[in-house]
Amino acid sequence: EQAAAEADIIFLAVGTPMRRGDGHADLTYVFAAVEEIAPHLSGFTVLTTKSTVPVGTSREIEQRLRASRPDADFAVCSNPEFLREGSAIQDFTHPDRVLVGHDDTRAREMMERLYKPLALRNSPVMFVGREAAELAKYAANAFLALKISFINEVADLCEEVGANVQEVAGAIGADRRIGDKFLHPGP
Repeated sequence: EQAAAEADIIFLAVGTPMRRGDGHADLTYVFAAVEEIAPHLSGFTVLTTKSTVPVGTSREIEQRLRASRPDADFAVCSNPEFLREGSAIQDFTHPDRVLVGHDDTRAREMMERLYKPLALRNSPVMFVGREAAELAKYAANAFLALKISFINEVADLCEEVGANVQEVAGAIGADRRIGDKFLHPGP
């Protein structure tokens, strides 16, 4: 409680499992965290979602907070993580980029100060709209899944025509527009 009252930035990093039945993200834990934090907000505070959430969640968080705490001074940002399994710490300390979705100048300034050490390491900090940040996370995941699915289809084709999939993957991965990451067929 006291930590939330004294915090300048609060990260919401909770699970968003698939909802049973329809596969949509279950935002129960996100909204429960918001409800728990709301009474303790004091001074200008930035609430930042790290969780993978559907587009519009940041605005929904803002609406819920405004309804429960119309007196509070806050902004909501989206700051999705782009971590690889098995490399999370390395990816966190040396990211390809840091993405911050915002629509508040004060929030941007606070997030710039927070990520200044990473920017000094030449990790670009990109500021975009909240919906763009939320969608970018899903788009990145979908694109990586597409590359994996694609090379698996190419592997099946290679078996049919007698080609070596590693040679094909190496050849197309050498094209800088495509890149060699995620072009390794699975079982």
